[in-house]
Amino acid sequence: MTFYIYENWQAGPHKAVIHHGDCGFCNDGGGRSNGDYDPTHGTWHGPYNDVGAAKEAWRRLDVVVRKECEVCMERKRLNHAVAASGTSEHS
Repeated sequence: MTFYIYENWQAGPHKAVIHHGDCGFCNDGGGRSNGDYDPTHGTWHGPYNDVGAAKEAWRRLDVVVRKECEVCMERKRLNHAVAASGTSEHS
């Protein structure tokens, strides 16, 4: 599993967001699949082999806001919790 950081300086405060490579917003560092990624607004960093390496790089960026993608990172946490509990999401 790979991780990427999207650094954006155009939309709101200068921020960096960690994504899973398979996230629809990331597409392995290529940006959203509809092609609206604009390199004048931000840049992708990575890939990183694990979330720890991504967070280490994330901390070194000179940004105002650091966060994890609310879509892919939360989805992965929920899937992990469900798998660990031995139940299905729909139980």
